[in-house]
Amino acid sequence: MKNDITGIILCGGKSSRMKTNKALLKLGNKTIIEIILDEMKKVLSDVVLSANECDDFAFLNIPIVKDIRLNRGPLSGIYSALKNSESSKNFVVTCDLPLIDSRLIEYISKVESDKKIIIPTINGIPQRLFGIYNKSVIEKIDVIFNLSEIYKSIKGSVYDLHQRVEVESIIIDHLQFYNDNMFLNMNTPDDYEKIKKYFN
Repeated sequence: MKNDITGIILCGGKSSRMKTNKALLKLGNKTIIEIILDEMKKVLSDVVLSANECDDFAFLNIPIVKDIRLNRGPLSGIYSALKNSESSKNFVVTCDLPLIDSRLIEYISKVESDKKIIIPTINGIPQRLFGIYNKSVIEKIDVIFNLSEIYKSIKGSVYDLHQRVEVESIIIDHLQFYNDNMFLNMNTPDDYEKIKKYFN
């Protein structure tokens, strides 16, 4: 188990399309947030939650970090958690990927790269909210937030960060344990029903 990488689960979204807190929906007898936390804890000894509704997640008994910059989307969650992290390497996962596999977390954690962000790419599509983020990107995020207050063209998103930091993109579809359902995104009731069919 790795103790030099902090796990960060992003749960700060408003779940507006789901109309309920998607992280607290159940697959089998566990909530989605518990399933993701279990997978992360198979690899990482320290995991924190990025969330603003702290009471909803108190039952998890893990540290909860609130957004420092409000209404800034996932980038604010990453920023706040990195600010609170004592690790230079941090593994970020969003709570709407309930079918992730601990083996992929371990695989990406072992990738050697001097780039500040390491993420998987599937069919040419980068999975920006699943992978390693170096604590040093805080400085770049500060710049992005400041620029976004001046220029409307800069939204202050994770995409903006990836345009300003070198990113290591890892092809994963050749891995023995990989399957196409692993990155099914759960944002709507229809997505939830689809994921329930694939969940073991």
